[in-house]
Amino acid sequence: MAIVHFVNYKKGTQSRAAMRGVMLYVMQEMKTTWEGGPLISGINCQPQSVYDDFLNTKLLYHKDGGVMFYHMVQSFPKGAAVDPRQAHEAARRLAEYFDGCEVLVCTHVDREHIHSHCVINSVNFETGKKLHMAKEQIQELMRRNDAICLEMGLPVFEPTAQQARGMSGAEYHTALKGQSWKLRLMNTIDACMKYAADKDAFVSLMASEGYAVRWESSRKHITYTTPAGTKCRDN
Repeated sequence: MAIVHFVNYKKGTQSRAAMRGVMLYVMQEMKTTWEGGPLISGINCQPQSVYDDFLNTKLLYHKDGGVMFYHMVQSFPKGAAVDPRQAHEAARRLAEYFDGCEVLVCTHVDREHIHSHCVINSVNFETGKKLHMAKEQIQELMRRNDAICLEMGLPVFEPTAQQARGMSGAEYHTALKGQSWKLRLMNTIDACMKYAADKDAFVSLMASEGYAVRWESSRKHITYTTPAGTKCRDN
């Protein structure tokens, strides 16, 4: 089954700029293009005007503050033969859980594992109520995800361990083909820096791609931890 998780945004760090940055990041053409077309959809909104759609709903109900959006990621197993269009459809069906909410759904095909980002407006455009994801709602969402994957015949997630290592000569050469974990890390950092509104938004965008970031003013280096658990320092 696919794994579903929500990106953690610290209290008080969400803003209009952060919301726009996340939307632009997940809609990148280089990440979402498959067979000549984009794997981008809008549930109750239009991708071309998704930022305005979200904001207009908030302004209509005078709820332009606090939690601005939720950022959910649905990931399939590394190296699994998942058709990107099927993965996108699975994400669309999962996004329908948020009835009455506007949801931007973008499937990324540029990594070793197919994964979809869902950006969910925190304000319901039909009722004006704010969305709150308690433990019970998250568990229900996980069950729905499992049911969708089973129904669609999508693969079961079997994580494999990867040992930390330096960049060998062979890995250096394959880096040019985008197969190096260090090169993938550097590319992800560059992309997240480009779209992040501030430091907290950068850390959250990195988390959405599976990278943990330890960035403290008291420490000389920033430490990144890859999805496989490999650590790398950057000053």
